[in-house]
Amino acid sequence: MKNRTRMAAGVLFACAALMPPGAKRLLADQSDRTHQIGSKLKCMCSGCDQAAGKCYHVGGAYSGPCDTAKTMLKEIDTHIARGMTDEQVLKAMIQEYGPLAYVEPPKSGFGLLAWLMPILYLLGGTALVIVVMKRWRKRPVAVVATSSANGVRVSPELLARAREQAQRETEE
Repeated sequence: MKNRTRMAAGVLFACAALMPPGAKRLLADQSDRTHQIGSKLKCMCSGCDQAAGKCYHVGGAYSGPCDTAKTMLKEIDTHIARGMTDEQVLKAMIQEYGPLAYVEPPKSGFGLLAWLMPILYLLGGTALVIVVMKRWRKRPVAVVATSSANGVRVSPELLARAREQAQRETEE
C-alpha cells in the first residue's frame, strides 16, 4: 500500500515536471482569461453587485468568490474549453443570466441611454445655469432714490445738497 502511494506521487511529480512550459502557460492563460471574461459579468448572487471574476462576497472581505461566482467561472471555463471566443462566451452567459449580468451596460439599444444620460444631464444643467445668469444680468437695478415715507422721487440737485450737508456735518 505504501509503495503504491509513493509510486503514484512519483508519477504525478514526474508528469508535472515533464509538462511542457507552453501547457503550463496555457492553463494559466485560461484562468486569467476566465477571470478577465468574468470581470465583465456581474455576480448574480443576492445583493453582491461585484464582478463575477472578482467577487469576494461570502465570509467578509477577501474570503474568496461566492458559490454563484464559482459556478459562473466554471461555466466560463467550460465555454472556453469548447473553443469559444470571448464574445461568444459573453453572449452565452448573457443568454443564460439575462442582460442584468453585464457589469457595464452595452453600448447599443437601451443600454446606450445609460451611457448618454450623464452627458445629457451635464449639458442641460449647463444650459440652465447660462439662462439663469443671463436673466440675472438683465434684471433692472433701481437707480432713482425715493423717499421711504411716501414714495416721492428726489431730484438729483436735492440729493447732491443732502450729500454735501452730510459731508460737512461729519467733518466737524
